[in-house]
Amino acid sequence: MRNRLKSLLGLPDALEGMEQLASSAQWRINEWCAEFSDPHTEAGYQQHCQHFTARQLLLALGTWVVLILLFGIPDYLAMGWSAPFQGLLAMRVGVALCVLALMRAVLRNPLMATRGRWTTVVEFIGLASFMLVYVLRPEIAMWTYALTLLMLIMLFVFVPNRLCNALAVAVAGALLTLAMVGQSRSLQTRELVVLSLVLALPIVTGYVSAWRVQMLQRQQYALLMAARANNAQLRQEVEQRSALQEALRIQASIDPLTGLNNRREYEKLFAREMARARREGRAMSLVMLDLDHFKHVNDDHGHAAGDEVLRRVAQLCRENFREVDIAGRLGGEEFVVLMPHTALREAGEVARRFLQVLSDTEIAFEGLRLRVQATAGVAELQAHEDHLETLLQRADHALYAGKQTGRNRVMLALPDGQVQHYQGGAMAPTEPGV
Repeated sequence: MRNRLKSLLGLPDALEGMEQLASSAQWRINEWCAEFSDPHTEAGYQQHCQHFTARQLLLALGTWVVLILLFGIPDYLAMGWSAPFQGLLAMRVGVALCVLALMRAVLRNPLMATRGRWTTVVEFIGLASFMLVYVLRPEIAMWTYALTLLMLIMLFVFVPNRLCNALAVAVAGALLTLAMVGQSRSLQTRELVVLSLVLALPIVTGYVSAWRVQMLQRQQYALLMAARANNAQLRQEVEQRSALQEALRIQASIDPLTGLNNRREYEKLFAREMARARREGRAMSLVMLDLDHFKHVNDDHGHAAGDEVLRRVAQLCRENFREVDIAGRLGGEEFVVLMPHTALREAGEVARRFLQVLSDTEIAFEGLRLRVQATAGVAELQAHEDHLETLLQRADHALYAGKQTGRNRVMLALPDGQVQHYQGGAMAPTEPGV
């Protein structure tokens, strides 16, 4: 029955998507007053449209003031400066002042326009004051009556107000009109019924028109808020997915224990730096580090202590090598550092200083004070080397020679395949190839 009535009156069907929203109590709209049933949602709607509604209301009130004052001209021409004219003039000025006061209040607080309380009060004052025209100018009763019909419909379609408030003012205005017309002339019952029906026509028409507009506005607001919520959820999902992708990227490229590059990642970075070194004709060296007697740390103090040692060594790598150097964990207690734009002896000096820092560092773990040392093998990229594995093998060869000849030292892999113990300013005698 309700749907048939809507179709008969030409009322709009729910906008696409509103059926799903209407199932939620938050977005349900009262079909009689065309307002959200949830007071918080209605307050949000009023907050959302306050500036637009305020501009409409100011336009309507400004037009009302102009018309009120302009209608004083024909009153003066017809009545002169008489007591009835002065009464009408006082009424018009009083109503205009009320309207101007409302305009000033709306300018200060636009939210008043959507709440409608003071708009309703001023409308009622204006309609009640207008009834004086029936008394003071009975000769234009027909014109006054026609103007009343226009005012009743304008309450709905011209002055923005809450639908129930506008309906209450319109019904009150119709009753006042019936009372004033009945007082000025004795009406038969049939005439009174006809007059009532004529007065009801602009009220029903205005109500239906305003109902359509306010229903559509709230449906659009509900869809807008739902779209914003969906967009916010999508943004959150995108951020979560980006964070997950970043976490997966880190997991795929970073050693979880030390935070250094894992083998897959540093091999990719090494290949890039090798290509750049060949392109620019610059030197590039690689340092391979292996902790000495690391097995004793695990055996004597447990694997947790060993893990703490590895984390601390990784931190020292980050602190003592350059930002352009690429450090990674080769596996177990082995680390590798690629040093772009660095020749063999320069890399050996950096490695020597690092081993000294490592030897001087105390590693605290559960009341223990641990010290570790390391052996380093250093190799410089040669012109004939096309693969990282060759460079790694030569550095590993030098490292193994250092392990065999005493540990805690830096060994340089020379281009001729021999290794030398680097001790600072001078080179130690060449060690035999291993």
